Amino acid sequence: MSYRRIIRRILGRTLTFKLRNSISEISYRMKLVPPATSVNKKEGISAMVCTMNEKEWVEPSILSVKDLVDEYVVIDSSTDCTPQIIENLAKEHGLNLKMERMPPGDMVKARTMALKLAEYKWILCWDADFIAKEETPKYLRELIEGLDPKRYYLVYWPHICLDGDLFHQNPKAKLHTEHWLFTYSPKLKYVKIKFFEVLVAPITYYKVIHINKPLSFHLRSVKDPVRVLYKHFRYRMRRERLLGKMPFDEYVKVKIKELYDTSDINEAAKMHLKQFIQSLDKYDKKTFGDYPKILKEYVKKMHGIKL
Repeated sequence: MSYRRIIRRILGRTLTFKLRNSISEISYRMKLVPPATSVNKKEGISAMVCTMNEKEWVEPSILSVKDLVDEYVVIDSSTDCTPQIIENLAKEHGLNLKMERMPPGDMVKARTMALKLAEYKWILCWDADFIAKEETPKYLRELIEGLDPKRYYLVYWPHICLDGDLFHQNPKAKLHTEHWLFTYSPKLKYVKIKFFEVLVAPITYYKVIHINKPLSFHLRSVKDPVRVLYKHFRYRMRRERLLGKMPFDEYVKVKIKELYDTSDINEAAKMHLKQFIQSLDKYDKKTFGDYPKILKEYVKKMHGIKL
């Protein structure tokens, strides 16, 4: 475990943020770090979008931030029509798009490439299953305009997470808070910690802004049931320490027979989804508000479902 994670675990998020802000404030006042204005980037926001077979939600995801970002930097590893959907959206809506293709499996490399390709000072980390609320673009634009242009920032806020379908949430993880928006610096880097890519931002550079209210939705496991089941089995293989010891396809065959008494992956996926949803809470609009308009319209158009 890295020393950063140890400190954060001991102090908790709130005290960690206060420590970071105190150190970055001292560094700024003593001019120990170069100002953010010295970075060779244009004023504006680049959306960093890493995609792999995200055809379900990429359209409303991309369009929900079109009034916020100045460009989309897409690193795509898809084998489906996801890149074609993105290119069509760019043409139809006049979006400033850069797209690079790379093989799947290395998110650190993908995000590092996106950072290098980004032309703008601010980076929005925006996966293809994130949907911004209507008020979010204006809110974040006004926030950025009011900040000191010489400082580096990590802007945190919570996603509202939906799981299984559009009407349910995991009771243990209804919100997911991270630094979804940050100032670019050449000192930034992504590293892999266990199974996830993590942004490492120098503590002497970056001030935290923590927004408590949710600004967006994450359709976390609102995906094709087979894809959800495959992801579930990959996590199980890691937990059981079987990665690299047993072919994934063989593991899936064994498990769907053992757990669902079938050899049909589609049938197993439907049963898994049904069981999963039974363990979830219903989404409560009174707690977190209504769905974004763009999501409601898309779901109505594509699936005939009223949210």
